[in-house]
Amino acid sequence: MAEEKKFRDIDFMSLLVMLWNHRKRLIINCIYGGLLAIAVAYSIPKEYTSTVVLAPELSGSSGLTGGLGSLASLAGVDINLSGEDALYPELYPQIVSSTPFLSELMSMRVSGTYRKEPVNLLLYDYLRNCQRVPWWSYIMGTPGRIKAKLQSNPADTIVPSPDIDSRKLTRRQQLAMKSLDKKISVNVDKGTNVITLNVTMQDPEIAAQVVQAVSDNLQKYIVDYRSAKARKDLEYIGELFNDAKRKYYDAQQEYARYTDQHQGLVKMQYQVEQERLSNEMNLAYDVYNQLASQHEMAKAKVQEKTPVCVLMQPPVVPFKASHPKKMMMGLLYVFLAFFGTAAWLMVREGVLKG
Repeated sequence: MAEEKKFRDIDFMSLLVMLWNHRKRLIINCIYGGLLAIAVAYSIPKEYTSTVVLAPELSGSSGLTGGLGSLASLAGVDINLSGEDALYPELYPQIVSSTPFLSELMSMRVSGTYRKEPVNLLLYDYLRNCQRVPWWSYIMGTPGRIKAKLQSNPADTIVPSPDIDSRKLTRRQQLAMKSLDKKISVNVDKGTNVITLNVTMQDPEIAAQVVQAVSDNLQKYIVDYRSAKARKDLEYIGELFNDAKRKYYDAQQEYARYTDQHQGLVKMQYQVEQERLSNEMNLAYDVYNQLASQHEMAKAKVQEKTPVCVLMQPPVVPFKASHPKKMMMGLLYVFLAFFGTAAWLMVREGVLKG
């Protein structure tokens, strides 16, 4: 209540007159604010954002369940009544941020430029050694770098192999992984389930390469997850099919060999043995024929369970930096300079007293 009373007691005409009388100071401070914004904006390294838009096929059921799912998606709610798919689109950001996913990304090779020189190296090495920082970060980080050199572990200086072990990461690899995680964003539209992948890097070509890798790896993860059971069934039936095929061919060869060796003989024991071999061959053929049909059905099941991700927006090398936003930064600094100076003048002139 005291604050509201103090606000009502302000004479706005006197305030405007006071600001007008100190307009020179306000203008000078706003100019200083603008110059500071320019200095800060041009000290921050440019960053470029490349985007990929995916529309994955979702496994679902038809009829009533599918209708309810469609109605729920219109309301911004994702439900799964069929219980067949536990990989919801809302889980995609967690998948991309997972340690195995990021470890695989850090092992990829990227090519771009650093300080106007071409580079071709692992993404991990690029994040560790080819990142420009503002001058104040370099000054403030000097004590930390000195301490890190004194306490450095010889294992940290070893050039990492392309296969980074996600179960045993070094301290530097963990820091690089956190940095990479911050540069990747995954947005899922709850209504349409459209996935938007954004990767921000200091080099535009590397940003496009990394977002392409994120898109490919995420699609592979989705395909592997949704078709895992069907592929295991196909592998199991394939083993049974190959075994039945071998047994049928063996029975066929045994029957043919026995028939050739005893051709023309009329002894009953020869005829009984020939009939037994014929029955075994026919039985093996029936098993082989049934498993052949099941094998083909299992192949079709894998194809059915394999989702298709429609690439609505492929990665493009950005030509315009996304950060820093110099215009917005300049307006913010001028705004803060003006209102900071105005507040200081109001306190000094006693406009807020009482």
